[in-house]
Amino acid sequence: MKKLLLLLLLLYPLSAAAETYQWTDERGTVNFAEDLGKVPKKYRKKAKLLGSDDAEPAAPAVVTAPESAGPKGGEIQKGKQVYGGKDEAAWRREFLQANSNLQNAETEVLALKRRLDDTSKMSRSEYLLIQTSLRQGESRVEVLQRRLEQLRETADRLGVPAEFRQ
Repeated sequence: MKKLLLLLLLLYPLSAAAETYQWTDERGTVNFAEDLGKVPKKYRKKAKLLGSDDAEPAAPAVVTAPESAGPKGGEIQKGKQVYGGKDEAAWRREFLQANSNLQNAETEVLALKRRLDDTSKMSRSEYLLIQTSLRQGESRVEVLQRRLEQLRETADRLGVPAEFRQ
């Protein structure tokens, strides 16, 4: 029993180092894989490593609309309405990704909470591991909620229409 506990304690840091890659396919579906080799070749260059500094898109910089701005603060470039240097497709992608990341994190937290509903068949070390994972997951949800709120605030300041935010 002591050997098993020691083995679990030694392997625990390895589980925290697990990598998750995220990419969006041509249909706009956000996908995840724990190994870069499982990401289709045509998406590998665009796959992002979650948990790294550049994994999540940072809140966009606030760009003031120029005086010659079109309706709702957007300027017109090459026949497209642009808000803060991004067109409709870019805003839609950014909101889709932010919402998807948040939803996935919330789903993971919910799954961990369900695992803790019946602790009668799990070891103490497994219980503690789930609790730690749950705390980390809840923290990630909070970070993703803040990022989504920052994105919304930036979109509000730039006059991005509500239909681009879905």
